[in-house]
Amino acid sequence: MYPPIKPFNTFYMKTDDNLHSIYIEECGNKNGIPIIYLHGGPGGSIDSKNRRYFNPKKYRIILFDQRGSGKSKPKGFLKNNTTDYLIKDMEKIRNVLQIKKWIIYGGSWGSTLALIYAIKNNKNVLGLVLRGIFLGTKDEAYWAFNNSSKYFYPELIDTIENKFKKNKKEIFLHLGKMLDSKIKKNKIISSIIWEKYERTLSVLNPGKINLNSIKKIKQKNKLPNSPFLEWHYTKNNFFLKNNEIISKIKKIKKIPTIIIQGRYDLICPPKAAYLLAKNMSNCEIKIIENSGHSASEPNIKNNILKAIEKIYYKVKRS
Repeated sequence: MYPPIKPFNTFYMKTDDNLHSIYIEECGNKNGIPIIYLHGGPGGSIDSKNRRYFNPKKYRIILFDQRGSGKSKPKGFLKNNTTDYLIKDMEKIRNVLQIKKWIIYGGSWGSTLALIYAIKNNKNVLGLVLRGIFLGTKDEAYWAFNNSSKYFYPELIDTIENKFKKNKKEIFLHLGKMLDSKIKKNKIISSIIWEKYERTLSVLNPGKINLNSIKKIKQKNKLPNSPFLEWHYTKNNFFLKNNEIISKIKKIKKIPTIIIQGRYDLICPPKAAYLLAKNMSNCEIKIIENSGHSASEPNIKNNILKAIEKIYYKVKRS
């Protein structure tokens, strides 16, 4: 990765509905090719490491925390927190920063958001770099939160099941209802278990699976943010029609696109990445062997860096 850098500009942008304040950073070369980083989740956040994927001499790097996420305010706020509103926020960022066109990088949920943005605003997109493709379909969501662990980590599901005395078919619906609960201990327990589950499935070698006792979990005060937003989006089908991206793919099929996909990604398996690449005419897909979902895995990280360098020259030539 590139050496650590500091932003040359940070600010909050009030959303058009006046309900959210979006945290935004700019780094790198003010006169470089604009590229925007879309974090995952929903409910993830940006951090200083994310700036280091991009050559600061070549790129004007824009990063932001999506509604309810990271440093954006109010944290965890769900009102008007939908896919369409996130797209509107991106367009406002582009206009506020007086950017005509930009490259979009997004991984996991960020890839979904990148694709929907490009479909709705294809004239504003120079290129796409996508990692761990998620197309926002019901089948993908069901795989990520049900079948994936059932086939690859049955012991994890058994541990969760035993805590709640619920069968495997109900467990994530039960966790979701606990996240919606007004009882604080339910929110704490379910959010921490949800986060641990997802972290386990995100990497190829997660190490020992350790869910703390309920007593220890109850004592934790700081709740992870992403489970609440993930559940909000999941139960609303990510505010998308099923198969919406593929059904509208012709709008973006000629945009220069590079896909980085882990072979053993248990959250977003290669099927969706392959389907996307197959339906685009200017797309390169790189399946990374011995790798899972997370961008932090060495082979995934190295190939993201290569893809971001490669898209720069593709865009420069076009």
